[in-house]
Amino acid sequence: MKYIKDHWKFLLFIIIVGIIGSYFTVSYSLNTVSEELIEEAINQVGSKELVIIISMIGPIIYSIIFGIFGIILSNKVGLWKEIKFEKNKILITSLIALIGGISLIFVDLLIFGRFNEIIKHSFDMKPTYDYIISCFTYGGVVEEVMMRLFFMSLISFILYKLFYRKEKEVPVKVFIIANIISALLFAIGHFPSTIQLFGGLNALLIIRCMVMNGIFGLAFGWLYRKYGIQYSMLAHFGSHLISILIWFLFI
Repeated sequence: MKYIKDHWKFLLFIIIVGIIGSYFTVSYSLNTVSEELIEEAINQVGSKELVIIISMIGPIIYSIIFGIFGIILSNKVGLWKEIKFEKNKILITSLIALIGGISLIFVDLLIFGRFNEIIKHSFDMKPTYDYIISCFTYGGVVEEVMMRLFFMSLISFILYKLFYRKEKEVPVKVFIIANIISALLFAIGHFPSTIQLFGGLNALLIIRCMVMNGIFGLAFGWLYRKYGIQYSMLAHFGSHLISILIWFLFI
């Protein structure tokens, strides 16, 4: 528990953002399902507010669990960095966020949208406030806690214990392998939202999901390894911010 005691403020930050992110993610998700399913859920629990609260429980619990074990594992393998921000690291992070935000929009419009009408017209309607806040909180923070702080650290820990336990420090190649695996998991983890958004999966949507999420998953993992989890969060948040600004102002 030493690591939790040392980093309790960061864990508290995760919990608070996890609660906010879970609320707006659930609220946004309810707007994408049929009225019949919502009515059925309301009939079972009594009100839409209770449906939202009950749906929030799972995401809040696992964001706390991933946060606790992520802090412990990252410290054990040497991935944890002091939570502070430095100008040169912010510049590199901002560049990655800028590239990510632009790509999220224009790769869809100029490449994948040419082969799929649903992708092409997915930007016709402006994003809702629920969606925006969900992207900033759940996407920018909770997903980074889950995929980088926890899973990348866990994979690094397992690889180190299995193959390099005689070495004093975890080799860099272990972190690189862990980053690749966690980026793949990050991309695959977006399959459910892709199905929800586009009504199913096909070869094009799978490629789109793996390429767009996988590449930036690698970038976020690199930032986590080099500079710390705060920078991967900042890049993830920034990517969504840039893409949403472009969506609002230019599309």
